[in-house]
Amino acid sequence: MVHMRWYVVLAIVLGVIGVTVFVLTYMIFAAQGLQLIPYVAVIKLRGTISYSKTGLFTPTITSDDVRYLVNKVLSDPQAKAVVVVINSPGGSASASEEIYELLSKLSKHKPVIAYCEDVMASGGYYIALPAKKIVASPHCMTGSIGAIAIFFDIHNLLEKLGINVTTVKSGEYKDIGSSFRSLKSDELRIIGDIVNKTAQIFRERVMMCRPNVDQSVFNAQIFIAEDALRYGLIDYIGTFDDAVEIARELGGLPPTAPIREITKPKSILELLLGLASLNHGELVKPLLKPGVYYLWTGGLNVNLEMLSDYLMIH
Repeated sequence: MVHMRWYVVLAIVLGVIGVTVFVLTYMIFAAQGLQLIPYVAVIKLRGTISYSKTGLFTPTITSDDVRYLVNKVLSDPQAKAVVVVINSPGGSASASEEIYELLSKLSKHKPVIAYCEDVMASGGYYIALPAKKIVASPHCMTGSIGAIAIFFDIHNLLEKLGINVTTVKSGEYKDIGSSFRSLKSDELRIIGDIVNKTAQIFRERVMMCRPNVDQSVFNAQIFIAEDALRYGLIDYIGTFDDAVEIARELGGLPPTAPIREITKPKSILELLLGLASLNHGELVKPLLKPGVYYLWTGGLNVNLEMLSDYLMIH
């Protein structure tokens, strides 16, 4: 009897220790944003692609934010697969390339499924290329494979305002693309060459990731999901739930495996700047900085309500 009681006490002690260890482990994982059971991670990328956040385009996808999200998923062994939700007309070519590389790194370690909600064009499609499968909503607009250069010419406006700009330069092409004068024919050829070479990089990425794509997509046309499927730009037409189901299958997860959205908390500074943007002239920033883009300009999401409020205030 005494012998049995000793084992009972030992079992109780070990049980208490086991429960304590489990609770402490759970608390540690929870504090680090990790989970104890396998799941599908969801990363949502919505907005124009840039290196910095702007006032007129809300929200904005930055490479720094994507790096944070990717590293968070990679550091969690319970994240067995990833669904990247994309809603973007593209943006900066260089930022698109950086995000492409980050998602390529992620796809080497975990199965990645890209899902298009509304628009996944140009740079938005570029960053979807590393995905194992691409699923699109029936109404998704995708494609626009190519590059575009945007420069502003305000010299006529400055003349009307009586403003004269003097430029002293060290070489003939030092001020190429300047907003203070029109582009010359030889300068247009130079910039055109840059655009074509940038577009060629896009084309090569598409051919590498989706070798069976129809060659007709390289005229930079935009396609609805039905046509995108026919031309090989996407793999399935479906819903977000369909994308999650595919991710579960590729990740070796059961149909009941949970999903979890991976987010980056906003800093106090970001919150303050967001609240103060309307009062500090953030909206007067140009729609786009001069440069070369992987962008479908028809898909730009300008916050007209904020712009209207700003014009009324000023």
